Amino acid sequence: MSVLFFLQLKRALKALPRIIAGAVIPLFLAGMAVFLAQNHYSKQTGTSVSPVALVNHDSETYLNLILPMVTQMEAASNFSFTEMEEEEAMTALDEGRVCAVLVFPKEMFAGILDSTNIPARLYLPGGDSFPSLLIGKFAEAGSLTLGSAQAGIYASTDLYYTYGISEHLSDIYYDINTVNLKYALSRESAFSAKSTTALGDFSLLEYYGCTLFVCLLLFLGAGMGSFLGTPAPKTFSEQLRRNGMGAFSLELSLFVPLVLFYLIFVFVLSGIASVLLPAISFSGVSVLYLICTALCFAAYTQLIYSFTKNTGRGLLLLLFLGLFMIVVGGGFLPYAFLPNICSDLTPFLPLSACLAGFRRFAGGVVTMKDCLILLAHTMFLFGALAVLTALRRKEVRS
Repeated sequence: MSVLFFLQLKRALKALPRIIAGAVIPLFLAGMAVFLAQNHYSKQTGTSVSPVALVNHDSETYLNLILPMVTQMEAASNFSFTEMEEEEAMTALDEGRVCAVLVFPKEMFAGILDSTNIPARLYLPGGDSFPSLLIGKFAEAGSLTLGSAQAGIYASTDLYYTYGISEHLSDIYYDINTVNLKYALSRESAFSAKSTTALGDFSLLEYYGCTLFVCLLLFLGAGMGSFLGTPAPKTFSEQLRRNGMGAFSLELSLFVPLVLFYLIFVFVLSGIASVLLPAISFSGVSVLYLICTALCFAAYTQLIYSFTKNTGRGLLLLLFLGLFMIVVGGGFLPYAFLPNICSDLTPFLPLSACLAGFRRFAGGVVTMKDCLILLAHTMFLFGALAVLTALRRKEVRS
């Protein structure tokens, strides 16, 4: 048996240049695609301004005082405000020319002062467009702020009249209005800034670096078809059978050098990644995860080529299924742009699980659960390989 392993390892070493070439060329093309996509995205990004229609039925002139203050606030920089007649504004909303219509009814501003509180009306289009949701939050924050300010004014008025000191109301009004104005003019009082991207907590380098890591291992498997996809000579197979070693021993002799190659490539690539991604740490769990990754890829690659028994068909099937699983795992498009079922399927697809686990490895939070998931996939793939080999041996005997 040891002689058989040695012979298969020798065959694999002879195919090593083709394996590396088969991985580097597609990797270069993939890297160029990511670079061009990033360059295109950086040129296309910018700040959009959404139009809002204002309809003023109030005869007071407060709007002319308030509107310039509002439009110059940083929080309102994503909106442009235009005064319109109500019918014109509603038509523009239906046609999608404005993202919202804000209607100020008669005596609304006077009602703020005398506590009649005539509410403004906000009309939003159907659906969940981001500008409409944003201005809805603006209106909600504004109404809560105004309600709190009025509550303070009315409470102090009732209190001062109860205790007979109404002549000092102007002083308390001044103090309350000063506090409320400072609060209202402070952007941080109603909104907090938080940056987020579809990549989550990862940078562009970290996210697509993990994708390129898994793609490189996949392309390495594609290059291994030069010896995995080539059937053993008939005389060699007959000699094995005479020595008591059947088809399963032959498959096992191929699996051992395959695992060895993957282990070498996985640890070399991880060492390079640790230089670029400082969050990577080689703990006991992370080293075990890398070993499980090599085992999973080896089992996947051998199962594909054993199933097809042809280098060309094996290459196509290996890449098609592999890239499909990487896409489902959010390798090229983040989960935010994919159906929800993709994130649900990720743990059940070998290469998707490898990609998800390597992201956690890159973030320094890989767990034993990730290792167990890959071990389960390896056992399943190797079990399928054993069943396939047994069925073929049964067909040959019959």
